[in-house]
Amino acid sequence: MKLSLFILMFICPLVSGRELYLSPSGLDENPGTKYEPFRTLQAVVEAVRSSEIGKEPITVWVEGGHYPARQTISLDRDFTGTRENPIRFRAMEGEAPVFDAGLSLNLSQAEIVRSEDELAKLHPIARGQVRSLPISDPEVRGALGKYGVRCSLDGRMLTIASYPNVGFGHIARVADKGAIYAQGRTLGPPPRWSLDKPIGGKFTLLDKDLSAWQRELEFNKVAKVTGYLSHDWYRETHPIAAISDGHIQLADSSRYGVLGNTKVPRRVRVTNLLCELDRPGEFFFDSEASLLYFIPPQKLSPDSRLSLWLGSPILTVADASWLSFEGLTLEGTGQGEAMVSIANCQHVVLAGSTIRNSSRPGVIIEGGNSCGLLSCDLYDLPHHLTLSGGSLETLEPSEHFAKNNHFTQIEAADYYGKISIRGVGQIFRNNLVHNFPGQVMVFGDCDHLIERNELFNIGFEEGDGGAIYSGASRWSWGNIIRHNFIHHLMCLPEAHPRGGIYPDDGDQGETIEENVFYKAAHRAVLINGGAGHRVRGNLFLKGYIGIYNTENYAERTYKNIARYDSGELKRGDKGDVIWRTEQVVGKEGWNREPWISRFPLFAKIMNQKRMRFYPIECEFVDNRFSENRKNFEYLTRGGEKKISEVPFIRSGGNEDVPMSVFMNESNLDFRYRGGAGQITMPFIPFQEIGLFTDGFRKAVPRKDLYRRAIYTEFKNRPSFDPKARYDPKTVNKSIYFNTGILVRDMGGFLR
Repeated sequence: MKLSLFILMFICPLVSGRELYLSPSGLDENPGTKYEPFRTLQAVVEAVRSSEIGKEPITVWVEGGHYPARQTISLDRDFTGTRENPIRFRAMEGEAPVFDAGLSLNLSQAEIVRSEDELAKLHPIARGQVRSLPISDPEVRGALGKYGVRCSLDGRMLTIASYPNVGFGHIARVADKGAIYAQGRTLGPPPRWSLDKPIGGKFTLLDKDLSAWQRELEFNKVAKVTGYLSHDWYRETHPIAAISDGHIQLADSSRYGVLGNTKVPRRVRVTNLLCELDRPGEFFFDSEASLLYFIPPQKLSPDSRLSLWLGSPILTVADASWLSFEGLTLEGTGQGEAMVSIANCQHVVLAGSTIRNSSRPGVIIEGGNSCGLLSCDLYDLPHHLTLSGGSLETLEPSEHFAKNNHFTQIEAADYYGKISIRGVGQIFRNNLVHNFPGQVMVFGDCDHLIERNELFNIGFEEGDGGAIYSGASRWSWGNIIRHNFIHHLMCLPEAHPRGGIYPDDGDQGETIEENVFYKAAHRAVLINGGAGHRVRGNLFLKGYIGIYNTENYAERTYKNIARYDSGELKRGDKGDVIWRTEQVVGKEGWNREPWISRFPLFAKIMNQKRMRFYPIECEFVDNRFSENRKNFEYLTRGGEKKISEVPFIRSGGNEDVPMSVFMNESNLDFRYRGGAGQITMPFIPFQEIGLFTDGFRKAVPRKDLYRRAIYTEFKNRPSFDPKARYDPKTVNKSIYFNTGILVRDMGGFLR
């Protein structure tokens, strides 16, 4: 109720108070009126600061257009509005203001490459497409010379020239696994390395002539390798030191080394090579020639703007309250903690806004209470959102929220993306999350509510992990994951299996109820040894395994506690589960307030010295299954055991149902049909899952259209197939389906 009242405040129009105006054609010397507006955000912020904040509503009306935002706007405790008199920065109706922290480059000198010397450096397929732009400014040259600087053209992200364009190439033979150093686990300091004195792994690539790469690296040593060099679940990046005799030599150490002899060939993506600039939307900076090469993704206009993401954070807010930013687009940040940081605030919200095109995280909200995102679009970011707040000492919630937002990647070919939820009492509701190559949503700690979200097309290039994940947190109690639609989590052939909702490494105490899983990975609910979980009233449809748990690691974890206590194993590693838990709750804190009253089952489990490492006190009840290969799987060191034979797991009321009880599988419409006989089904408000229209999101992509397109794409493919084999020649084509583009083209981004 508190959250609904807060949102209502920002949707309802205000009828009085002070109004200021901002326009790209204004002047900072103006008074900030409708006909004499300010030009910069800095000027209007100072005008707000000098107003009677808290005594009257204050609205800043922002005209559409482009606003350079190279200077961070910092709002502090001076910006303390009230429920009755908030401060609002609002786009004018129908307008699209863009605040760009990037450095805009003049494209008037960008010309199609025609000289033979330059053409010789390019991929033959790119002739006639590539443009080069001379860079004379020393600051810009220096920035472009640093790996990781990104850019966009007319708001569309460009990607660094790479091989291959989609997916990964494959290691053929490992000549040397290289130096190994695991931060946090390996004793001693990391080993020294340089491009001239490399210590990394050495390997060859399958079906790839490296001679052009070798020639380029002789004068431009900026190429990097990103990929899965060791395990299906560990993505890493390393600089290339040299290429010789068909072998790639990495410069630095790695956590596990470069491994071979696996079912899935180790996979790599090589970036920052001019000779691989071969498709629209790619770019490369030649530091020796001071030329920026790019292939425009669309036709250039006289007003086209190429923006380098070099800017500082656009907005930091600390200790403020009742403040909103509505209908704005923010992009171009390349420095600092995040594009937007909100710390120790109350009732600060971004609404109806677009957060995109940054090499830094999008939005970080920490401390305070009742701050969040409402009806925003976030895409082409390395890290989309962090919600963190509340107290693990008192278990007081923060009630930060993300509601009715769209999280995805569109152009970002090598951005992982992440949504992080920590602390106590965050709310993640009615969001659309899709098109992420790996594990996107990670939560930890207590009392979070994750409900009515749609998640799909996640983890398609990765083994292990889940669409919603929490790991190694035995204090992770009170979280509720309900009424979500999780579908089309397609597993990579022969890779480590994946999960839909995945409490990992002994994580405890999650409530997973009344969700819909359809073709949801290898194990829709994958519980890796955890205790105290409640999985009830869910629908498991056309998956491989519905619910999984195991006791395989219980005895090893129990015996290793003494090794951690003695110093034989490094203190604080994720296997040091009792010590790590007590760092959060205190010495045997599960027996003291507030934990003992709030989570008595936590104490019951943790007071059992040996059995607390087993998946005791779990409840798998009243679930419905249809056309899965197996409904349950429970593994012991002696093999599989029927769930009904596990004495410390309650399982009952689970039934199989036909797919005919649902409205329309081909549209992924899993509402119940009327007249289904005597079948009792869980209550799931399926039609209320996902995005909806409101005062900020005027329209949403049509669910029947994009869901049917996804259903059709994967109609003849199960989410997990034990008989499927990894084929390096076809895998990239088969697993990459850019639903970011799909949903965008169906009206997913309207601002």
